[in-house]
Amino acid sequence: MKETATEAVEQLLNAKKLNVYRGDNDIFSFSRIPFGIPVLDRLTGGGIPKKRMTIMYGPTNVGKSYLASQVVVNVQSSGGVAAWIDTELSWDAAWMRQCGLDTSQVIVSQPDSGEEAMDTIRELMKAGVDIIVLDSVAGLVPMAVHDEDFSYNPIAWQARFVNSALPKLLPNLKNGSSFIAINQVRSSMGPVALDNMPGGLAQSFFAHFLLQVRRSGWIKDGTVNVGFDMEVRLRKSKVGGENWKSAVVPFRVDGGIDVLESFIREGIARKIIKQSGPWYEYGGTKVMGMNGIKKFFIENDDSLEELKNECTS
Repeated sequence: MKETATEAVEQLLNAKKLNVYRGDNDIFSFSRIPFGIPVLDRLTGGGIPKKRMTIMYGPTNVGKSYLASQVVVNVQSSGGVAAWIDTELSWDAAWMRQCGLDTSQVIVSQPDSGEEAMDTIRELMKAGVDIIVLDSVAGLVPMAVHDEDFSYNPIAWQARFVNSALPKLLPNLKNGSSFIAINQVRSSMGPVALDNMPGGLAQSFFAHFLLQVRRSGWIKDGTVNVGFDMEVRLRKSKVGGENWKSAVVPFRVDGGIDVLESFIREGIARKIIKQSGPWYEYGGTKVMGMNGIKKFFIENDDSLEELKNECTS
């Protein structure tokens, strides 16, 4: 008697010769690495996904590498393993320690070519490293360009390399790594300025998460700029989150993201903290100015923990 289609499918699933599974199989599940900042975790649906590729891109000096470093910090806090692929030769251990990293527990590679970078990332993925940061795509230079003289400049050399390398790399994400690729933006050749990234369109095709980072305003101490508002926009998502929405967090040059002020802003937005002009009120205490409310929470640990719990509930 001819076997039914259902029986044939069961045989196919049980044979395990192909990568075919039922849609509810655990192999398709993935976890997230939270930022620990409510507005960013809400934007991203809980944080940066594992088993997926995330691109953080934007102009220079807007905090892209810092943002990636904070994801690494959270991986380390849960006992995970992190790797940083430094194609720009910009790894600064002192700065990374200031960002909160345990640099003795970060695997750092400074590859000599794009091929070496991709080979290293693939081996790290196979090893199940929890998070791998590529800083940056713009620094990937294939060996064919390295080996020629300085005048050698074939059309779209970097885009061709990235387009061919990424499809070979991404299947290894099944081993559980979270892959964050940092990239810049370059000027458009046409009359309209576009957010074009070095490396061509393939990276945005293959990315599961596309986060745009930019500066949206300055933070001042009197007349001196001491930081800026970092705006993070979710431009593409295949794993949830608030697609096409943005989150703004305060970034201070001497200390990175101001986590306390981020929670205060979240509390104001949720009306947990009442604001009337320059006055702020929380739990019956009324103080003047952002510096005043920050001082209140710094001096009252219990109130700060209560605020954090209210903002994350």
